[in-house]
Amino acid sequence: MKIVVPLDGSNAGFKVVHHAIELAKLFDDEVVLLNIQPSLKELGLPTIKKGGMMLQGEYEKYSAKVRIGIPAMEIIAESNDPEIRYIAMAIGKGKQEAIGSVSKQVLHLAKCPVILIPEHAE
Repeated sequence: MKIVVPLDGSNAGFKVVHHAIELAKLFDDEVVLLNIQPSLKELGLPTIKKGGMMLQGEYEKYSAKVRIGIPAMEIIAESNDPEIRYIAMAIGKGKQEAIGSVSKQVLHLAKCPVILIPEHAE
């Protein structure tokens, strides 16, 4: 089974990686680092590389993907694989809202469990 971890390059997003590692270890799951870009012009490789470096030495069972499109829709498309156990993601970047718009959309559309990690979680 797999745990999808969407990374948007924010500190809150990278903090989710540590929580996903702990969850993956419990089930011996693969961690799938996922970055979504609006076009082919922006590749998102630095974000994926940083997430991968966080896993190295802590958990070796992972893969990384960059998808092009609308973030919530691409996260949902990735999570429609029957091998996906969870989506683990940051609540969002917005300080005004309790939950970000992408997180809201993913919660509404996901067919698998979604774990939202607040930035201040330890």
